[in-house]
Amino acid sequence: MENIGKPTPSEARFALDDIDRVQRAVRDTPWPVWLYPVNALLIGAMALAPLLSDPARFVALVALAAAIVGVNTITGYRMGTPWALPTNRTFQFSVILCAVFVVASVAFTPPTWPTVLLAIAASITYSIGAFAHYRSTSR
Repeated sequence: MENIGKPTPSEARFALDDIDRVQRAVRDTPWPVWLYPVNALLIGAMALAPLLSDPARFVALVALAAAIVGVNTITGYRMGTPWALPTNRTFQFSVILCAVFVVASVAFTPPTWPTVLLAIAASITYSIGAFAHYRSTSR
């Protein structure tokens, strides 16, 4: 009588495998194609923010960060996957590298040409990961 409501080890294993399969399916849901270039442009703009004057720089960084979070969250909710991080390793690595470029641009505020190069590098790096994500989910 103690086993009423408790799964057997094989039932538990099957349920856990099913959870993993469903999580992967959610995380690998294809994104709308328009989202990739919008994110790349917003990321590039964020990396260019250090070129603005001091008070405008902060406002631009906050506004662009809010735009990135807002666009991705609203799109995620419409897709039914608001906080799902894709499983594609190339995409994950490119987002991390892209963030490093943006942080370097904002933190070090170098002269104009390095800031522009960091913004271009951030956008291109994200775009490479976006292409990899698109290819892996659009089979």
